[in-house]
Amino acid sequence: MGGRDRGGGRDVGGRHLRTREGHPRRLVFGGPQITTLDATSTLKVPAGWMGAGPSSAVFDFYGLALVETTGGYGGGGIGSECFTVARSDQIPRAEEFDSSNGWSYDGPVYTGCAVGTFPATVEVPFDSNVPKELSERFPAATALQFVYDGERVGVFLDSE
Repeated sequence: MGGRDRGGGRDVGGRHLRTREGHPRRLVFGGPQITTLDATSTLKVPAGWMGAGPSSAVFDFYGLALVETTGGYGGGGIGSECFTVARSDQIPRAEEFDSSNGWSYDGPVYTGCAVGTFPATVEVPFDSNVPKELSERFPAATALQFVYDGERVGVFLDSE
């Protein structure tokens, strides 16, 4: 799956996460980078859901939705690059969602925000809460790490 760049980051099909200046981002994580996600428009996330805005980037990954948010769910990181990871099947339909009436979610939610020069990262453990399609695709996995550079998401796999 690609080679390594001079900065130590994993090259996946010639696509690196990059700094704002366009240089390859030096990524030093325990697991290999398995892919880089670009925003998709196939999944619609209603504005107001877990901090999503009307133009928030949305990324799909085997039954998980990664949503750009204005802050970490529950507060922290307001105004910085943040994202939330949740099960895609738990996202309400936009036409049925009304944030003024409150809403519920059945399952874990993971959030992360950029701090200083560190990018926003979220780690998701493999347990009974992960979508079936994710556990079938990576049966030996113990965790995924998602790294959001403000434009794309690098996906790293920890497996035994």
